[in-house]
Amino acid sequence: MANSKQSARAAEPRLAGALGAAGMTAHAAAICLLAYYACLRLVDATGIVLYRMGMVWFDAVVSASMAGFVYLLIILLWAFSRRGVWRQWTAMAVLAALAVAAAWLLGGNI
Repeated sequence: MANSKQSARAAEPRLAGALGAAGMTAHAAAICLLAYYACLRLVDATGIVLYRMGMVWFDAVVSASMAGFVYLLIILLWAFSRRGVWRQWTAMAVLAALAVAAAWLLGGNI
């Protein structure tokens, strides 16, 4: 009986470590998806602004798509530089909301 209790106690830290690693992996994946969504909306807004400024539609789309790579890099670096999970989620939620609002106000497809 004592032997089974000892083995159960020895397994607890491994289980907690595995759950913690899975949680951090899920957190990182969710932040990446939210950053990607914010980047998509910023690319929409950039393309619309460039087109309305007089650029040919094809050139506006290509320029906005190229800017999207820079947007995503900057957003991901910024998101993972935040301290704490709640700050990351708050910052990404605000950024995504602003990007969606900008694309919607400019008449983009949301």
